[in-house]
Amino acid sequence: MGKSEKDQVGFMEFFSIIAITVGLKSTDMSTVLLFKSGLNAAWMIAIGSFILIIPSLLLVNSVLKKYQCKTILEVTQLTLGKPIAFVVAFIMLCLILINTATDSRSYITQLITINFPNTPLFILYLCFLALCMWGAKKGWETVGTIAWTTFPYLIIALSFLFFLLFKEAVFNRIFPLFGTGLWEIAKGSFNFIPLFSEPFTLAVMYPFVKGHQTYTRGLYSSLVFTVFLMVLLYLSYLWIFDYRSIGKITFPYNEAIRFVTIGRSITNIETFFITIWLVGVFVKFTVYIYLISRIFGFLFRIEEFEHTIIPITLLVFVIGLIPENNETNIFLVRTTTTAYVKYFILCFPPLLWAAAKVKEARAG
Repeated sequence: MGKSEKDQVGFMEFFSIIAITVGLKSTDMSTVLLFKSGLNAAWMIAIGSFILIIPSLLLVNSVLKKYQCKTILEVTQLTLGKPIAFVVAFIMLCLILINTATDSRSYITQLITINFPNTPLFILYLCFLALCMWGAKKGWETVGTIAWTTFPYLIIALSFLFFLLFKEAVFNRIFPLFGTGLWEIAKGSFNFIPLFSEPFTLAVMYPFVKGHQTYTRGLYSSLVFTVFLMVLLYLSYLWIFDYRSIGKITFPYNEAIRFVTIGRSITNIETFFITIWLVGVFVKFTVYIYLISRIFGFLFRIEEFEHTIIPITLLVFVIGLIPENNETNIFLVRTTTTAYVKYFILCFPPLLWAAAKVKEARAG
């Protein structure tokens, strides 16, 4: 994986990529699972999950700094050996591929159910993935530019949405403040650690960010901002619908944008919010498809990994079309993957850090 100046992204591009890929999780079906676990304290789970991943982030960042110009997979190969690096890359590939397929299908189902009930799933899903494939083929630098160009519009739209929802909020729905107790919040925070899995996946792009300092500032500042954004969205859902209703709403974000109005004459403003949201979703899955192709290239030693983007997109399309009842399957897949991903996030960084220390001691 060669590194060249034209392949690199700067602070704002990297910031935007993380903020969009992580932040948009607060607009998908994972919100329902979060509220079923945390009830009216679900917003605290997002904060708790972020706090729990900080040690792993620090360890990974420390190792990457030591082996600059190397991706996390290349560092794994150097410290733990090729067999373990192959296993780690294969696990990452499978998890990201399955989640990309199921999540992209979920977003399209969400769009069809609420906005385009007469549009065939096959056609809309194919067009969406073809657009993401086109974006991924443009390369990492272009993906970063698209993310940064899109990001301000997303923030403006969400700020406007917060303002409109704020007028309809019932604030006492936040009580009791800690839901069913601090222990339940702690358990929920542990179970939903995969909410912040993207920073570990994006570590495969470490050499393609302009400098370690840029990478570090972009990583931590974007995550803090994203946690703030997610908390605001979760609180907005809670204030508008209350936690009992959210557990019965498959797509809280789409219901929220249909709920708001501007005066008596302007009522159907969800088109504005859904358009900006769709652009963000496009960026999110463009990043995912690019990451899958890069990990696939590392796994099978394909230097020109960009040539795999088209077949990988087709594979995502086929896997995404498999489930007939998407809602049931997405909950099953999300529950199953989160059960294992959290252990990977918590256990692999200390192992990698320890292996790097041992290798350094032996070299010294």
